[in-house]
Amino acid sequence: MKILVTYYTQTGNTEQIAKAIHQELSGGHDAELKKVEEIKLDAVQGYDILFVGSPIHANGLAAPVKEFLEAVPEGAGFKLAGFVTHASFAYEKAGFEMGIQSFDDISKQKHIDLLGCFDCEGRLAKELQPMIKQVREASDEEWAERMAELDQHPNAEDVQKAKAFARDVLSRA
Repeated sequence: MKILVTYYTQTGNTEQIAKAIHQELSGGHDAELKKVEEIKLDAVQGYDILFVGSPIHANGLAAPVKEFLEAVPEGAGFKLAGFVTHASFAYEKAGFEMGIQSFDDISKQKHIDLLGCFDCEGRLAKELQPMIKQVREASDEEWAERMAELDQHPNAEDVQKAKAFARDVLSRA
């Protein structure tokens, strides 16, 4: 089976999950790992499964991932699996769920089988922290505690869950 694991990352969270998924798939399959920015759209035609990863930005997928998925031709011939990283404390739960929903929406629109979506908490980009802290009206102490917790993700347990997700997707492909 030919598989592409592609992703966009800003803080390294999504890349860490992408690498775990790729490592799990590489054992018995022709699996490649590439950043979304490195993918030429016509190159996706030869894959059986695309794993596509994105951080959650502004209640949805990151712009490069959104653009990539929107440019995929209808009935592209591969199956899709999504994965997202998010700082759920920083956003309302519905926000990262909307990002996850984007994979379902695009698969229906493009007539591509969606094999599932994995989500994982991760550190919040430093440049976003002051703005989101203000919006969330968090005290300095509350914010510091939550950021310290988020900075521990993705952790070993998250990586194992990502690998289990990859195995589950393969079992349904």
